Amino acid sequence: MSEDLFHWKRIGLATFEPFQGIDFVHVDNKDASIFPVAIPNHAGKMQLALLHRPLFPGIRPEETACQGESRIVDREHESIWISYCSMPPKGLAPHRPGLFNSHHRLATPVSPWEKLKIGGGTPPILTKHGWLILYHGVSKMVEPGNDGRQLCYSAGVMMLSK
Repeated sequence: MSEDLFHWKRIGLATFEPFQGIDFVHVDNKDASIFPVAIPNHAGKMQLALLHRPLFPGIRPEETACQGESRIVDREHESIWISYCSMPPKGLAPHRPGLFNSHHRLATPVSPWEKLKIGGGTPPILTKHGWLILYHGVSKMVEPGNDGRQLCYSAGVMMLSK
């Protein structure tokens, strides 16, 4: 937490409510970014929103790259998710992080350059057209690079409605 972006006070780790049998607490969760202002959740209530990408066991790029071209993307998991958290009442500073809930898959891999995985990049930026985010995709390289790596990371842009 900061009032001037130079001095920070740590209030703790983000916590997540389970969702349809998915326990976000016990999976790696990467590529997280928070909207700079409260946005409406699915019910229209203004809340803090988090873009994130849970890494469920068995879906890491290193694990999926060896499955070949016929691999089917698991749209239930290999996605950028959005979750919401209630804001503290006006005038009260948060004494601990809230519980993120109302989880929804926001974007899934659809193009060849993002076949293995997608994940966030920058915090969302509000433009006159909506929220702009840069994100990344992971695909398998046809030929390993000079360093022996077989994964290719690429960047994309996405516009989200206000």
